[in-house]
Amino acid sequence: MKPEPLVSIIINNYNYDRFLAETIDSALAQTYSNIEVIVVDDGSTDQSRSIIASYGDRIVPVLKSNGGQSSSFNEGFKASQGEIISFLDSDDLFYPEKIEKIVNFFVQNNLVDSPVIFHNLFEAIDEKGLLTADFSLNNYCSDWTDLARIRGDRHYTVGEPYFFDGEVTKVCTSEQVCKFATRYRFVPFIGMPTSSVCVSRPLAERLFPLPVNENYKTNADNFMVRAASLLGSVYSTNLTLTQYRLHGNNAWLSKEVTGKQEEENFLVPQEFLNLKLREAGRKPVISFLESMPANAFYRCYFRYDSADHLIKLAFKVILFRLDFETFIFFVRTLARGIYYKFILFYRSVVLEYKQKS
Repeated sequence: MKPEPLVSIIINNYNYDRFLAETIDSALAQTYSNIEVIVVDDGSTDQSRSIIASYGDRIVPVLKSNGGQSSSFNEGFKASQGEIISFLDSDDLFYPEKIEKIVNFFVQNNLVDSPVIFHNLFEAIDEKGLLTADFSLNNYCSDWTDLARIRGDRHYTVGEPYFFDGEVTKVCTSEQVCKFATRYRFVPFIGMPTSSVCVSRPLAERLFPLPVNENYKTNADNFMVRAASLLGSVYSTNLTLTQYRLHGNNAWLSKEVTGKQEEENFLVPQEFLNLKLREAGRKPVISFLESMPANAFYRCYFRYDSADHLIKLAFKVILFRLDFETFIFFVRTLARGIYYKFILFYRSVVLEYKQKS
């Protein structure tokens, strides 16, 4: 292992010319010098490509037709030479010391040659680059409780930032996550958004290529983070090294997710995750619509019409595995399904009464 491993910073961009130069500058301004900055343009129609050209040989340009974020990650990884791969969305920023800190963590803990995903804390900025309080880390990740289950920690307090016990925390291993997936048929999102994620090359070689789906052109970190936890160890730092920009086009943290988006969040990664399990010699056990998170999908997608789905789901989950977690889920989900059926019945009676009168 080299004392100063090469780090590839892969910037993915689509029509963000108003942010792109600042993002590239933040990558080039790193206090760690052994880097390559790869800028993948995903068929932009604004001035992005002119901005990319202006940097000359200071960056590695990858120009492609529009295919979505996963395809941009794939092409960026193909062009990379780094032993550590760091990802950066073209509207976000790195602090100057980010890569130096990350490399130190990798080298000091002998992680460069191991399959590892590493993530850091971030802070939110607005369109003008000003810090904003319109964000809560605890609201970002809905999977803290699942992580506590994976780690076997029964003393977890809801709302506690569970990834970050110190400057370097070994969050969980692939064996722990695979065991959890076998029990509950899903994989939690154990990580941070794209710009707070980096992976070792041994893990990246197992991860890529990510699946390219015409109807799923964003949120490629959903594939990457979930699959990485099945294939390698997850590490974190409690240092804030990234600025995540909230603005009209990407402020998904604060807006309601549509039923269609939620459906894709369940179904599109499922085949990919099972593929990675098979490649690792494990049983393909992921079945999101028969797992506990499907509760949220049915409620979001079908509303009160989800009554029958919820009742069936409650029995599917508890018959697959009976333990304390699934029993509580069974009781709550069954009760909600019965309540929804009552609401539908009540509405139909009221409607029939109104029609007669």
